[in-house]
Amino acid sequence: MSKRVYCLYRVSTKGQVEKDDIPMQRQRCHEFAAEKGWNIVREYSEKGVSGFKVSAKDRDAIQEIQRDAAQGKFDVLLVFMFDRLGRKEDETPFVVEWFVNNGIEVWSAEEGQQRFDNHVDKLMNYIRYWQASGESLKTSIRTKTRLGQIVQEGRFRGGTPAYGYQLVKKGRTGKKNRELYDIEINPDEAPAVKRMFDLTDRYGYGGRKISTILKNEGIVNLRTGEPFHYSTIQHILANIMNAGILRSGETQSEVFPELQIITLEQFQRVAKAREQRSVNYAIKCGWEPETITLADGSEATVVRSPGTYPRKIVGKALLSGNVYCGHCGGRIFATTARKNHHPTQTPERIAVYKCYNRTQHKEQCDGPSTYRAEKVDRVVESVLRGIFERATRIDESVFLKTQIQSSTKQYQQKIKAAKGEYAKAVKELSKWEDLMLASIEGTCVFTPEQVKKRMDGIQETVDKLTREIETLQTDMENSKTLSSEIMTQHQQLLSWAELFDSASIDEKKVIASQLIKAVTLSRNYGIQIEFNISEAQFLNGMEMG
Repeated sequence: MSKRVYCLYRVSTKGQVEKDDIPMQRQRCHEFAAEKGWNIVREYSEKGVSGFKVSAKDRDAIQEIQRDAAQGKFDVLLVFMFDRLGRKEDETPFVVEWFVNNGIEVWSAEEGQQRFDNHVDKLMNYIRYWQASGESLKTSIRTKTRLGQIVQEGRFRGGTPAYGYQLVKKGRTGKKNRELYDIEINPDEAPAVKRMFDLTDRYGYGGRKISTILKNEGIVNLRTGEPFHYSTIQHILANIMNAGILRSGETQSEVFPELQIITLEQFQRVAKAREQRSVNYAIKCGWEPETITLADGSEATVVRSPGTYPRKIVGKALLSGNVYCGHCGGRIFATTARKNHHPTQTPERIAVYKCYNRTQHKEQCDGPSTYRAEKVDRVVESVLRGIFERATRIDESVFLKTQIQSSTKQYQQKIKAAKGEYAKAVKELSKWEDLMLASIEGTCVFTPEQVKKRMDGIQETVDKLTREIETLQTDMENSKTLSSEIMTQHQQLLSWAELFDSASIDEKKVIASQLIKAVTLSRNYGIQIEFNISEAQFLNGMEMG
């Protein structure tokens, strides 16, 4: 009676399918089975399945073959080469051994039978798949390296172009003299992408809100003819290619201006906003507790968000996520309340700020529970307008020159003082080195051990001062680069100053959250403002109580 044979064919990439690798494997296995006089009763083909990346437990064909093996439905498992069974050195050898232990002969049309008669057979089985795993790893490294080189050269790595881009042929040819595709901005799709980033950047909107707005504006996905799904919007907002940067894994190219739908600065602002609104942001930041002074002069330890984007976009209140109680240090949230309680009138609702602790845990807070948002926001807006007014009056070149000169002068004074201390320490060290010689000769009142101890202490001081001088010199050089950061902040302030008065409440929320780190409210509408932006503090220099 001829042996019953199951055949397994596998290719790991689409390219191998197109090159007819599976028909080649099938033909060779059929020829081999005919030579042995075996009967092929079933065949399995795995297309686009990596034997290196995909575990046997996740491969349906392997699982089904194992079930049939346990039921004795065949006698021989035949493959073209053993690496068709897999390339995982910590798994595949044991899969092969499992088949043999269950009475199934495992054969390769090219490499013969895999046996487990002795320890050498087991060792050879392991070595075979260890080598196969190594080859897969080398191939993976070569592929990743080449793809990284391709994007650094400014060329598209392949696949379907992201929304906002299209593939074009510009006469570039590959190794086989086949014309290759290049990528460029799609002028019909790019405006929608730009609109998505603008809505997030200006208003802080998320994917669902943007989807609704685009639908109302009649902007649809030109590839599907349907409104943009919020998940598609999220993918677009996360794609750095929109800023003109190509990416492959961890490798990123430089900025290619011809591929920029938006600026890199806008992409980074949007990325920061999306990160700070994510549920894992607090965990990622590992928020540290800080000590604050309450309205009664006592101190409290609280944990405050480092975020610079409003926690809540909707609503009529200006502040969100950065308002705190001056009496307990707890969070204050924005909500609405009835303006009056007259039974015959339709209740009008107004925006208010409420202390969470006072509302939910009265014993934890002795301050007011509610503050009218209109009163608080009027003060905050007045402060912001004052900042914008000062920003518009500043001559940028004079401002930067003053900042740099002031900073440089401070560093120079510190370096001069440190060098003076260094010179004294070196001089003293030299004196004790002379005393060491005298001590060894017995002409000094100090023993060599005492001199050595003193020298070690002075040498430690010299080393410390050397490091301090180097650090100060580095910091002085770095301070000069702050001019560009200050210029960026100033330009942003000017942009906000122009926009603020005509901005919607959503836009004002974003602007306020960028400038203000925390607003602390206390009884009788005491308001204290802590700023995020260093220039705003310089321009404003005030705390309100």
